[in-house]
Amino acid sequence: MSPPPHCFLSILFLFFIKSHGDNYLSPSSPTICPSHECGTIPIKYPFWSKDNLVSNQTFCGYPDFGLTCSNGKAILELPRDSYYVEDINYKDQTITLVDIDVTTQRNCPRARHNLSIDNLPLDYNSDLDVNISFYFNCSSSLSFGSIVGCLGSSDKLLQSYVALLVDGLDISNWFGICQEKVVVTVMKTNIPSSDDLTSGFAAAMNSGFVLDWRVLQDCRECEASQGYCGYSNLSKNVFCICNDSIQAHNCGSSGMSLTVIYSFIPD
Repeated sequence: MSPPPHCFLSILFLFFIKSHGDNYLSPSSPTICPSHECGTIPIKYPFWSKDNLVSNQTFCGYPDFGLTCSNGKAILELPRDSYYVEDINYKDQTITLVDIDVTTQRNCPRARHNLSIDNLPLDYNSDLDVNISFYFNCSSSLSFGSIVGCLGSSDKLLQSYVALLVDGLDISNWFGICQEKVVVTVMKTNIPSSDDLTSGFAAAMNSGFVLDWRVLQDCRECEASQGYCGYSNLSKNVFCICNDSIQAHNCGSSGMSLTVIYSFIPD
């Protein structure tokens, strides 16, 4: 027979408190989720620090928003690659990222993959971002774009191109001519014009791009009730952290009191 829901929540709370220890703020604090810093980047809800978890059982934040800190640089892992976090704007709900691979080849970075965010609660910022497209190892000239000499192949007959993706640009003729196409997101302000891409794409890629984050679907009900989403690796489900209790979905009903939980935790 399964344990009553309130028993599971009680056990979950014990895991949560023990996981965060002194980093867990009391209910009277401005936020009930822990916050940390990595260099100049503040890490707080809905992001969370992977490095400061005593246990990996529970945490306060969105499941895929865990950040690691390496040599004073915050790192976010997306489905295909890892990115340095250059800025987090909690008011506008934006995060600025730079592909780690790019930073090791500053003068002529070779894009290896498209940006993939899958089903994460992240979106391109259409006001700040623009896509540039690379076409590698082309055996014939393209009708668009500019040749990037530093990305050329050892085969002198093959050329690589870069183009700014704009509405109305016919890019269909690269099939069968180029070996690979990779689309890279950069900030519009770092691309002066399409004519300057060959000299400006490196700096633009090293400056990164901006993503918006939205409320995680499973957390809408919790956050609407002024709660904070947590996640349990035990149940593989989100839960709602309230000012003085933990709930399955929102802060509108009674639950296990934090004060009661504290009384059962040994010093």
